[in-house]
Amino acid sequence: MDDCKHQHQKRIAETASGMLAGNVSYIVGARLMVALSFEAGLERDFDILPFVGADSETDALPVEEKIKHLWSSEALEKLRPEIDRAETWARKFLEPHCRSLVARF
Repeated sequence: MDDCKHQHQKRIAETASGMLAGNVSYIVGARLMVALSFEAGLERDFDILPFVGADSETDALPVEEKIKHLWSSEALEKLRPEIDRAETWARKFLEPHCRSLVARF
């Protein structure tokens, strides 16, 4: 395996670990996992595909700092319950896959 793929797989494991520890949002983490999966050669991996689904289900939610500043505080406050529900769902859905990725990489 080439070094670049290995580095991206390591970042996937680090992201998954951060999600499990509560340091990385599961929604933000899913978006990062999808981006990293191509560089890591894992875009069709059993443990990565759920992150693709979670990213797709939550792509309209402004959760990343680089996006949130574009929204008004009132709009963000109205979306807070939906974001919280989506985060809870994503955690339950993705947690087993995070554990698997950490164990693998």
